[in-house]
This record gives sequence, C-alpha cells and structure tokens, in this order.
Amino acid sequence: MDPQLHQSGIFVLVIFLAVLAERGWQWLLRRKARQWPMAQGRIHAADWRQPRTGTNRYFLADLAYYYFVDGHFYAGYLRRSFTGASAAVRWVEQMRNATVQVRYDVREPGRSLLLEEDIASTAAVAEPVVSR
Repeated sequence: MDPQLHQSGIFVLVIFLAVLAERGWQWLLRRKARQWPMAQGRIHAADWRQPRTGTNRYFLADLAYYYFVDGHFYAGYLRRSFTGASAAVRWVEQMRNATVQVRYDVREPGRSLLLEEDIASTAAVAEPVVSR
C-alpha cells in the first residue's frame, strides 16, 4: 500500500472521529441542559450570511442574546445553519428582538444554551403581525 494513501486515510479517520466526538459532546450537553433552570432573555442581535466555501451552498444565522440571573448580566450566542436563504432570513426576522427562555447552568450561570424546543415556541409567538 502506498504510504501517502495510508497517511491520508488515517488523517480522514481522525477528522471523522473528531467531528463525531464533537457532535456527541453537543448532544450530551443539550440533553443535560434540559434539566437546567430557565431565565428570561432577549435577542439583541440577529443576522444571517452565506459562507464562502466554494461548492457548499448553505446559510448561517447568528443570534446574540443576553439574560440576567440574580441581578448579574450574562450573554451568549447561537449559530444555526439553513439550506436556503429564505429560511435563514425568515428565522432571523422572527428572532430579532424576541424574548427567549435561556437555559443556564445553576453552578455556572454564564454557561447557557438556547434549546431548539424553547426557540420553536418563541418563534411561534414572535410571528410578525401584519396590520392593514
């Protein structure tokens, strides 16, 4: 077997295992966060973009939020990917300036997450009202 091909295969395997470990860690963290208390927070910045990655066509939406726990200010962010620009734009506009429920670690209140199920209920409430 060609040594370069062997090294390439090992490199791809290491990258695959690293991505798998990261995904697993994020899944465990989200599962644990479901038990964390919630604080009311607010989205203070929301934007979307299309990364310049060559052939990949996807869109990223970034949310920045803040919340208070025991009178202390904390902040966090969330990045979500979309396959279409219109979905990213719609989600960002729904979330802009929305009130959200933030899950935070009671032992370390600066550690927080916005869970998809909490955001989905916020997005449903945050639908823009069209006046005629």
